Amino acid sequence: MIKAEKLSYSFPQKELYNKVSFTIEDNVHCAFIGTNGTGKSTMVDMILHPDDHLYEGKLTMDVPGRIGYVSQFYSLDEEKEETVFTYLSETFVQLQNQINEICDAMATAEDLEPLMEKYQTVMDEFQAIDGDFYESNIHKQLKVAGLKDYEDKLLTHLSGGEFKLVQVIREMMISPKFIIMDEPDVFLDLSI
Repeated sequence: MIKAEKLSYSFPQKELYNKVSFTIEDNVHCAFIGTNGTGKSTMVDMILHPDDHLYEGKLTMDVPGRIGYVSQFYSLDEEKEETVFTYLSETFVQLQNQINEICDAMATAEDLEPLMEKYQTVMDEFQAIDGDFYESNIHKQLKVAGLKDYEDKLLTHLSGGEFKLVQVIREMMISPKFIIMDEPDVFLDLSI
């Protein structure tokens, strides 16, 4: 659940919110609708990073687990040559590496208990996102999105719409309890 109570926020030249209150319950879809410049992306950023903003009122986040985020902006590191599969695998590989490092540390540790606790925490996180099957899950998700042959394609060679779909797949694969998509249809090539 996300709850805003009498939330007020402004820039030096513009007031965005004045005592706004709302509640976003679990298991519902919600949309912030407004014209450009009315503060939709700012509200999203405030929800994601409340400590980065000076606002009045109260903003409560009670989300038990991961928060996924898909940005409206198409930003890639042009210097980093990364394939779609590597990009989608990143979180899984990081967790696998953590598990391996903990196991290596266990081989020489005198006190195993803190390492065992850390191992269990990371292993629980890995299993919660179906880490043992992440490779086959990536194949399935790309097929569902119509990007079956894109695994080895470089991210820098994707269109904006293709990259947006890959971003959505990546966030959904880490099993977020809550996902925020800032203008999710920007760049998508929608066939009508």
